[in-house]
Amino acid sequence: MNKIPYLIYLVLFLLACNNEDSIIVEQEEEETMDILNIIKPKGLYASSVGSGNALNNSEARGSLVRVKWSELEPQQGVFDFSKIDSQVEIIKAAGKEWSLGLIGGSSSPSWLIEESGADSFEILFRGDPVIIPKIWDAVVNEKLAILAETLANKYNNDTTLILVYIPQMTSNGIEGHFNGVQSDVLLNAGFTSDLWVESVKETARIFANAFTNKAVAVELHEILQDVSIPERIMNDLWNDPSLEQRVGAAMWWLSGKTSFQNNLVNALTAFPGDIYAQVIGRSDQSDRFENDDYTTVFLQAKTIGIRYVEPWEYEFVNDTFPNEMKDFNDYVDTLYK
Repeated sequence: MNKIPYLIYLVLFLLACNNEDSIIVEQEEEETMDILNIIKPKGLYASSVGSGNALNNSEARGSLVRVKWSELEPQQGVFDFSKIDSQVEIIKAAGKEWSLGLIGGSSSPSWLIEESGADSFEILFRGDPVIIPKIWDAVVNEKLAILAETLANKYNNDTTLILVYIPQMTSNGIEGHFNGVQSDVLLNAGFTSDLWVESVKETARIFANAFTNKAVAVELHEILQDVSIPERIMNDLWNDPSLEQRVGAAMWWLSGKTSFQNNLVNALTAFPGDIYAQVIGRSDQSDRFENDDYTTVFLQAKTIGIRYVEPWEYEFVNDTFPNEMKDFNDYVDTLYK
């Protein structure tokens, strides 16, 4: 046998193998860079879609799409995306982007408790008794993980989806509060700050790991008048290297006032991560704002360092503060790349 051609063939074969390995490594590096280069939203978005008229306002960059867990998964393992898709269709027709707000709490499906056996407790919410699954019951996050994976399989590659709020087992199912609930109700249900913090962080990790190329937000309030609870959640998630600083804090009570939850206002101002907000009400509800002046929300957003704000549809439809809205959009465009 002539050994020279054989050696040449062997060298070419080894070079081809090395080349293949290099291509695979390069592809993996590119995928990693794609994950790290997340495009995070900034500017003004409507807090709901409605008829879509708010999206005609040039300062509205998109809208929040809200959907209840019970609507998404009415039967265990049976998913219905129609409530999302009908709203997203309106947003995309306007050439805008969308955020996804998943609502848990009393809007969780009944099968979570009745079939899967998740533990729960009763609270009064706006005067009515509602049943809240306990987020610290392992069954809850186990089922949320399936929901998150299913949603991500459908929407993770949609480039118009720019933010995902995690669902929470709270009074309204998305904000992190039990406003009006007596402390002993929570404590008798087994609530502890450690259980709460670790369970909410687990939910956030579940959604961040499912939506691999999206910004994720956790809405925060003081609970039991304890600011350390939201502080631990937002800082632990932001400082978790596995999450690549994709999980930010949300504040759905932006009002211009510093008298409400002032300790948390200070903590958010000091927070180095991304902050997303929703305005507390409509501008015609003047008593909800500092000095009855709606425009203080934009000043407060700048002071705290909020990159993204959701005014209510009303502001965009009625074009209530066009100069201030444009100014805020221009401001965040300059500040956040």
